[in-house]
Amino acid sequence: MGLNAKNIKGNQADRVEQAPIAAGVYPGRLVQVIDLGLQAQRPYKGQDKAPAQEIMLTYELVDEFMKDKDGNDVEDKPRWISETLPFYGLFADKAKSTQRYNALDPSGALDGAFDRAIGFPVNVTVVQNVVGDKIYNNVANIAAMRPRDADKCPDLKNPSKVFDLDKPNMEVFNALPKWLQEKIQSNLNFEGSPLQKLLGGKSAPAKQEKSAPEDNADAPDAGSDNSPY
Repeated sequence: MGLNAKNIKGNQADRVEQAPIAAGVYPGRLVQVIDLGLQAQRPYKGQDKAPAQEIMLTYELVDEFMKDKDGNDVEDKPRWISETLPFYGLFADKAKSTQRYNALDPSGALDGAFDRAIGFPVNVTVVQNVVGDKIYNNVANIAAMRPRDADKCPDLKNPSKVFDLDKPNMEVFNALPKWLQEKIQSNLNFEGSPLQKLLGGKSAPAKQEKSAPEDNADAPDAGSDNSPY
């Protein structure tokens, strides 16, 4: 094999830059639920906001795929798109997290458990946001899928992931990208947490300053097009 990193299959140099997908509604399935813990919030209209629990939800789009170097679909690599949102109890009926849960589980059969909704089909409304000279995809909304459409919706192609800070699974944590591990470790309850203990008592990595302007509703979600490949 040798020690030339360019010869290693899957090296970053072999990756194909993926263009943003068109705005629209895409069928998908919930593939990832990540507990981000208590996170500081950007100011709103110049006023500080209280920290909030956050959750990251990722959807696998079942008919939109990564492209190869020739622009062809790689049909075993569907696109992923993620959104990060404050996580509230279902009593907060206007909260985005409640709206997402109700779309995933319209009947309430899962008793509020997002982790049990892994693999559930939904329609994902994707938008394009422009920041500087770049275009990013973001999730604008999700909606319940009609039963007849859900029955025909392809299964997940990628392994799902659930990460719960109350019961941290280190196999899942170690499989997350470094930026996401660092975000989880930046949560305000990290010190003394079960995760910190499992990491050998290490302190959280130094947090880098955010370059996005405050209160920028059009800023891309971290990991908004969060491919596992």
